[in-house]
Amino acid sequence: MVLIVIPTASAQLFVYNLQVGAFGDSASTGSIGVQVEIKTHLSDVYFPDLGNAFWVGDNLINGAFIQFGYQLSTSHPPTCLSGEVTGAQVKCQGSTERMENGDARWFWEYWPNPSNIGFYYGIGEAHSAGCEGSWHIYTIEPNVANGWNFVLDGQTVASFNNFQYSASKDPAVVVAEEVSISPESTGKLGPVEFRNLQYLRQTDREWHQVTSLIALSGCGVISPNCGTIPYGISVEGPNDILAGTGLQTRQEGELLWPGLNTLTLTVPYSTQIIVDGSYYGTGPIQIALLSGEHTLTLPEYIQINDTTRLRFEGWSDGYASPNRTVNVSSDSSLKAIYVTQYKLTIQSTAQSVAVEGWYDQGSIAALSTESPWRFTTTTLQVFNGWYENGVSVSNSASSSVLMNRPYTVEPVWRSYSVFPPFFILLGAVGAFYVGKGLQYSSGSGDEQNDPESKSHAIDIFSVADRVPRRELLGNTSHKKSHN
Repeated sequence: MVLIVIPTASAQLFVYNLQVGAFGDSASTGSIGVQVEIKTHLSDVYFPDLGNAFWVGDNLINGAFIQFGYQLSTSHPPTCLSGEVTGAQVKCQGSTERMENGDARWFWEYWPNPSNIGFYYGIGEAHSAGCEGSWHIYTIEPNVANGWNFVLDGQTVASFNNFQYSASKDPAVVVAEEVSISPESTGKLGPVEFRNLQYLRQTDREWHQVTSLIALSGCGVISPNCGTIPYGISVEGPNDILAGTGLQTRQEGELLWPGLNTLTLTVPYSTQIIVDGSYYGTGPIQIALLSGEHTLTLPEYIQINDTTRLRFEGWSDGYASPNRTVNVSSDSSLKAIYVTQYKLTIQSTAQSVAVEGWYDQGSIAALSTESPWRFTTTTLQVFNGWYENGVSVSNSASSSVLMNRPYTVEPVWRSYSVFPPFFILLGAVGAFYVGKGLQYSSGSGDEQNDPESKSHAIDIFSVADRVPRRELLGNTSHKKSHN
């Protein structure tokens, strides 16, 4: 039930709560939390209505009632946004604001004893329930203080710790509600869509979708003698209803949706799930589906950051593509298998045959240069090693790294300056002569500073002896993505 907070406390107004919606199945009884997605629909509120409200809630075994959703109302003078109501008295514990038509705000209420007009409440800031047509997830769940948290789209917007959380004594419920000072309806309520009603089971602390929806149509506890309810319900899909104006009226207790099959999809938490073209948020998730074929769509890659991502490997039943059709005829489970990939980045303007790109976690990436030395007209450059942020990874021109994390490496060369006389080619036999003026010195760019960097007279053959031989460290097999 909802009692829109009246700004003035000068008189007790008797209000009527005209409700239409749905209960979940009996398995949701005894839960310690409820959750539903509600699509925001903006409409104007006029006298004699005090407001319209769209919410998820539950009766608790401690005798209380709790609810969370969004409301539309107008107020003059301004309304207190949080506090306690006892009869006609409002004990304000927050700021006050004037609310206008078209301003959808989240709200929560906790009634210690629903048969009496006395409750605690909170109302969000202007337009906190989003714009027309936007979907939002409303969650009521226990908090670490053993009270209640009210969570909107994964963010806690309010907490209530005056009473400890309690399990429910009735099934979870979603409601579209007209609050009026007249027992007769205005005929204007929504319609608003609710989908994916879930409950937090006490035994395993996991969220579960309801497997059936049963019609609710009547008056709230504090106004049992309101007039005829002209509002109706349409079933839009599995665990998905539209409630309000212009829809087929239903009998209280009428079975709306028999949930036949539950498909449990186990995927990484950051994975966007699309079923039959509709977004179902991020997994893991349980989806109630009718018997028949359904399409599942998952991303091939999930980017974690610039150097880490997840790559789709396959399904638990052996199917290889992230996009597939599944035939659902009973409760079933599927797991999407993703592997972690790390990026190998090569920082160099010099030629190398090491392949930049993405590698599976635990695979081997080969590091290799085309030659362990290179020549210019005045220098001989000898390979000095592979480095990452100044730290040696390997001193071999032909090496490998185990991709257990991202790597950014560069090949580093040591330069030797050559002074005349230069190499003298001796005919076809290929003999050569080297003068005694060959010296080496530290270079720049990809060249590593030699800690023993002094001028030395050396023999070209001793230089060649210092060139690392081609040696591949470990298994060079690797699994790599070029994307």
